[in-house]
Order: sequence, then structure tokens, then C-alpha cells
Amino acid sequence: MNIRLNAALNDPTLATPALVIDFEDITHTYARFGHAFPGGHVYYAMKANANPQVVKHIADLGGGFEIASMAELQLALDTGASGDRIICSNPIKHPQFIARMQDVGVYAMVIDSTFELEKVAHYAPGARIYVRLAVDNTGSVLPLAGKFGVDAATAVELCDQARALGLQPIGTMFHVGSQCLSTANWVNAIRAAADVWRVAAEHGHHFHFLDLGGGYPAGHYHTPSIPTIEDIGAEVMAAVEAYIPKRDDLMLVMEPGRGMVGESGRLLSAVFGKAQRGEETWLYLDAGVFNGLMETYEGFPPVVSHLDDAALVRPLRKYTLAGPSCDSCDVIARDVLLPEVHIGDRLVFFDAGAYTNEYAAAFNGFPIPAFVPLLPGEQEERILETVYDFTPV
Repeated sequence: MNIRLNAALNDPTLATPALVIDFEDITHTYARFGHAFPGGHVYYAMKANANPQVVKHIADLGGGFEIASMAELQLALDTGASGDRIICSNPIKHPQFIARMQDVGVYAMVIDSTFELEKVAHYAPGARIYVRLAVDNTGSVLPLAGKFGVDAATAVELCDQARALGLQPIGTMFHVGSQCLSTANWVNAIRAAADVWRVAAEHGHHFHFLDLGGGYPAGHYHTPSIPTIEDIGAEVMAAVEAYIPKRDDLMLVMEPGRGMVGESGRLLSAVFGKAQRGEETWLYLDAGVFNGLMETYEGFPPVVSHLDDAALVRPLRKYTLAGPSCDSCDVIARDVLLPEVHIGDRLVFFDAGAYTNEYAAAFNGFPIPAFVPLLPGEQEERILETVYDFTPV
């Protein structure tokens, strides 16, 4: 376990539930993206963890932001980010949000329908737009296909319509699905994007913006064999070289969310109840589906362990983990194998840096996890020496 995180989690004064985030881990991950995608630009998907300290830290590293709402726009601006370091990849946007993005000079915004084009043309005349393509999400833990995205022919038609409405079509984006475990998804999506680029060029469009979206997986505690940032970068850069038309001004964009912050966090929770219900032994924690662990409800199995290493010698037992609320949906996981757990024990959930407090609410009066930052130390300076400059052109 990360030494800094281990020390913080073992602080006896630390109340539960608590989300502990190591900022040096975020810095290290940012640097890895720089090495894996040379010349690329990171626009952090703020929805993964919008804590102001996290957002400010990524801004200070030189990252940009992918936003979806007025509140996220304001948070990005509050960090000191200028409009050219912000993009919006939410295909359906409130009119006031569109107008505000135009006012502050947001670099570009996505569209995937005629209705959205007309709205953007009205509230942000002359804006840069990019089209979201529908791509295969097979191999992702949480597929995102269906809600957004268009086929190749429709993408070109939308670009033609955008130009007619006075907008500036600059390229395409896609999303391979959340926690994507297949590098082939990116390669196939880049090949599909290249087909759109070629046809669009025949229609007189001059694309330079290729947005690879998110989906970068985190959590080697969950799945040791998941593709690394380096694995994905190698495949992506080779595919870009092979399929995307050569341009000196190519702007290659990544939108890491979970992949940027997921492994930086640990969620600390205490066991305050235990019950035998038929063949199942239930443990009741002060963090659950509604206050920190919503992703377990969506199909992400938790990786959890005792905080106290001394407990690891106890006999193994199977447990059903539940949260503190009275809602019957507040079940974290079943058949979790742990050394025997007692009331009062503390458990640690790994890879909890993303979508933890973002989904949480004080439902039933139970608090969301306290945010505990481990701010940069001496190690930060050594990591920063290896960080590539992601400042947009």
C-alpha cells in the first residue's frame, strides 16, 4: 500500500467515513499520460472528482478540463483556467450554459443532433464544434453506448449543417465506455473517426481536433491485467499515425476521469453492525451505496480489506456488505471473502479516488465521506520534472 496513504488511514483520530486522496499519485498519473501520449492534451473529466483542491491541482499541472454544466464551468474558471483550456463534451446543453461558454471563450463544444446544432448556433454563433461518434463499447465495465453519438454519414451531414449555420466544425470525438479493458476499442474508434475525416475533407471541412474521450481504466487492485496508460498510449499513437490524415496542427485530446484520479484514493469505513440472516452474515458499514459507494451498485465490484494488518490472520469468512441507510437497495456487495470481521473494525476500499463523493448524498441523514487530502510533498518536485507540457495550442 502507498506509504503516505497507509499512514493517513492509520491515524486513530481519523473519523469515518473518510475519503483520503494522495495528490502525489495524481501528479504521477498526469506525468504518465504525458509520456504515453506525446503531444497530446489532457482535458480532465471533472465529473470523476470535482473537489476544488483536486481540480486546482490538475490545473496547476497544466491540465485542461472537460465540463458538462454551468457549475463545472465556474469551478474550472475559479482555478484560473482560461477558456481555451476548457471543452464541453456533453451533447445536450442548457441554452444559458451555451451562452456562458461563448462569453468566456470555451475552446469547443460537442454536438450529435440537428436540434443541438440549431441551439448552439443561436446561443453561441460562430462557435467551434466537434461531433460525437457512436462507437463499440464492448469490453467496458460500464458501456455508455446508446444515449449519445451518431454514425459516420450523420456526422458528416451535421458538419455540413454546422457550417451552413455559421459554426466551425473542427473534428470528432468518441467514448469507448467507462473502465474500458480493451485497447482495441480505441484503435477501432480511431479507424472509424478517420473514415469520417476523409469524407468530411471531401466536403471541404478541415479537421484538426481528435478527442479520444475517456474510459481509461484504473484499479489494478481490481484487475491486475487491465491495460495500463502506457498500453493504451502505444496502441493509440500507432493508430493515429496509421489512420488519421497528417496535419501539423493535429490536436489530440484525452478526457481521463477515473484514469486520472481513481487510484489516488482510499475510502475508510467502520463496521457498526453485524447480523446473521439465514446463511448470510451481514456487515453494516457507515459508508454505503448512497454515501460513497454508488459504483458498486452499477456493477463495479469493490476491493476491500481490513485496515489492521493483524486482522489478516483471522479465519476467512463470506460476508454481505451493506450501507447504513434503511433503504433495501443499500447493499454494497455479496459473498465478499474477508478475514473474520468484528463490530468496530475498520475496512479500506481501494481505488476510490473517482465517483465516490461525486455520487454521494447525505441520504437518510448519513454523512458523505470527509475529504482528506494528502497534499504534495518533496516527491512532488521529482515527479514534476518528468511531466510533459499539456498547455493547449
